[in-house]
Order: sequence, then structure tokens, then C-alpha cells
Amino acid sequence: MDFAKMLSQAYSNVGLKIKPVETPIFYIEPIIKLTEEQEEQLLEGDGQKNRNEYKQINSSTGLAVNYYKVLEDTGKIEELQFEKKVEKPLKIKGGRCANLDVTYKKEGNLFYVESKFLEPYYSSNEHNTESYFKKDNYDVPDNDKDAWYALLVDAQNYKIYNFSQICRHLMAIWRKHKEDKLLKIVFQSVMWKMTEKFISTIEDEEKQEILRARIKFIDEESKSCQHRINDFLNQIGWNNLTFECVYYNEIVEDISSSKYYSKFRKRYFL
Repeated sequence: MDFAKMLSQAYSNVGLKIKPVETPIFYIEPIIKLTEEQEEQLLEGDGQKNRNEYKQINSSTGLAVNYYKVLEDTGKIEELQFEKKVEKPLKIKGGRCANLDVTYKKEGNLFYVESKFLEPYYSSNEHNTESYFKKDNYDVPDNDKDAWYALLVDAQNYKIYNFSQICRHLMAIWRKHKEDKLLKIVFQSVMWKMTEKFISTIEDEEKQEILRARIKFIDEESKSCQHRINDFLNQIGWNNLTFECVYYNEIVEDISSSKYYSKFRKRYFL
């Protein structure tokens, strides 16, 4: 399904101003302008090839930028950063640092966020490379290596929810903060749940039903992932980290005090 085309049509229908670049790319300005420093952070991220890429209407980074900039506007969070390079997941030469979409602090707790917009509706869970199944590559206590290995194996069994990526991020966060025993860390996988308001813009009823079935399956896998990872955290005694799978649809009320609240809801069909 051409979600960029669907979005451009839906935005035109409700009077949102978009800028065609070249088919199928359309830009829309962020709800709140980024600071110069935040723009530079985005450019350093793995997925941003130019200064305007996050403005694409179907951009997952754009969704994260819009939500968390509005959340910052409410005064509830501080030290907001985008495309944070955390650490390399494995202790091997080469490879790249895990890139987390959003980091911020709230009430002394450090939050890491992996954000997803439309990806779960057209892509599948990826498989980690062979290097992730060699226990000698893990920078963890020897007693925990079997538990990490079992988690990575289980991640391969998920069809849509990108559990494999979550595991890589988790390993990177461990390596970055393994000595920070007193720091409270929250790692969130935050997704956009496709709404009936958006589905109703699709004329093909068969496609509508396909998407509704996919939403249900994603929901089941995300709940399973949260349960599996929190069991794992208990198993290895990683007590200062909490993992959560949430939807933007659920946390949108956290920005209800902002003057940009209605604008955000309109843009993402909430």
C-alpha cells in the first residue's frame, strides 16, 4: 500500500499544507521548530540523509520529533535529544552504535525511545546477523550469556514486531549504563496505532480489513514482547531498567496541556 500517497490525500482533504517534492515524497513542516542543536543531532543519525528528511509526511522520525517537541513544550521533560548514538551492542571490531530515536529526562529518570510510525504496516521483524548468536561477543556477565542468547533466539520468532531491533538496543543500553546502578532507565518502544479515522480514508474495503487484521496481530506481538523482555530483566536482575511497549494513541493525553495538542491529534488522525 502506498501510505505516502494515502497521507498526502488525507492531509489535503483536511486542509493541512503539504509540499510536493517529487512523487511520492511530500514534506510538511514540524509542529514546533527544532533548535539548531537538535537539527544537527538529526543529521548525525543513521537514518537522516539531509536536513529535511524528517519532514516527509510518512517519516517515523518526524512523528517522534513532533510528539516529543510538544511534550517538551509542556515542561514535563528536559534534555531532549534526537537520534542518540548510545553504544555498540557487541564487543567486536566494526559495527555501528545503536541509534535511539529519542532520549530525555523526566523526574530524574532517563528515557530511551524507539519510535515507529507506518513501518509495522508494511515491513516485518528483521533477523539479527550471525554475530549476535556468538556468546563471546556479549559484553555481559558470563552467568547471563545464556539468557541473552535465549532472548535473541526468541526474537527471531516474531513476524511483524521488530523484536530483533529491540534486543540490539537493549544490549547497547546495557553496555552504556552497566555501571550506573542507581540511574533509573525507561526504554520504550512507541508505535502509532493506525486509527479508524485513517483507515476510513482508504476506499478499498479489502485493504481496510487487511490493515485491521494487521493491527490486531501487532497488538498481540507487542504485548508478548513486553512480557518476554520484562521476564528477562527479572531473570538477569537488571533492576534499574523498565521496558514498555506503548502507543502514541495512549500517551497523547500527556500533551493535552499544550496549545499544540489539537494540531498533533489532527496530523496523526487521533
